[in-house]
Amino acid sequence: MSGGKGPVESARSALRLVEIVLDLTLAAVLLVAVLIIGGEVVHEIAAGVQSGGVESALKILDRVLLIFIIAELIYTLRISLARSQLILEPFLIIGLVAVVRRILIATAQVEQWLVAGRDISPLLYELGALAGLVLSLAIALSLARKHSSRASEYEAD
Repeated sequence: MSGGKGPVESARSALRLVEIVLDLTLAAVLLVAVLIIGGEVVHEIAAGVQSGGVESALKILDRVLLIFIIAELIYTLRISLARSQLILEPFLIIGLVAVVRRILIATAQVEQWLVAGRDISPLLYELGALAGLVLSLAIALSLARKHSSRASEYEAD
């Protein structure tokens, strides 16, 4: 056989390079999003200090959790670039944080809807579904961690 790469290896290398470029582009876009949301959080903090309302605090918490979700996505991209494989745990954590974020917003909406005299049944159904989702994601995360610890035991052998 010749010393050069075959067409299959060349295609694999080219596809891996495209994947790396796409991952880096996505990381850059996520970083820009974090900067934009971070600027909005600073503005909300300044406005919240002046107004002192619960609404401002919830907006700040919402944005900070969104930044956390994006940071976890960037971390997941970094790990997938280093290991050349997709890892399940960070995505489950991102999902869990996203659900908790929505629970906080829906809970604040319940209070607002009660004050306005609106029917809160749709929000209560949503909160019930979100509670089930939290339980499902927590079980999936637990199983993923148990599975990954077993996999690392086998790799050590």
